Amino acid sequence: MPDPGRDENATLTQLGHHLDEPVHLRNSEFGRTVTDHVWHCPVRAAPEDRHLSDAEWGEIAQRIVEAAGIAPPGDDLACRWIAVRHADDHIHILATTVREDGCRPKLHDSGVRVGDACRQIEKDYGLRQLKKGDRTAARRPTQAEMHKAERLGWEQTSREWLEGRIRAAIPHAGGPEELLAYLDAGDVLVKAR
Repeated sequence: MPDPGRDENATLTQLGHHLDEPVHLRNSEFGRTVTDHVWHCPVRAAPEDRHLSDAEWGEIAQRIVEAAGIAPPGDDLACRWIAVRHADDHIHILATTVREDGCRPKLHDSGVRVGDACRQIEKDYGLRQLKKGDRTAARRPTQAEMHKAERLGWEQTSREWLEGRIRAAIPHAGGPEELLAYLDAGDVLVKAR
């Protein structure tokens, strides 16, 4: 694989072409073109953490791509990926989301699995330990929702719009009936069950 960090004759373009070979092969062989084929995961150590070596960062990157499902252990047909370290305290992991056999990896809930792996990495390497998220935060809009909002010229997604209306209604409502009435008066179609 061309390594612009260690080989002065290698270029980023060559590296990109190497990583994207399975994507180009899939796009030429199958009917539907894959366009969203890059997986990116920045990983940063806390300012008070010790200096990690290249080998340690490499091990950490390997554990993260395994947890995500990008490159499961022992899978010779896994996705191609790289880890780039351009500062002492962090790396960026980049992968193409097309496997060598042309299939797509199963990335559903990869964020949860990566988060769990990171909590274990923090323990194993003696780094600052973060608390595991409880998944109660508002979900981020999906790409489909963002594309729809952009296509229709909306400033926010329908999910964000609805969440805003609900948050605005809650302080004014003394009970469920008042909440539904407040939402109904605010252009939210309500169907009580």
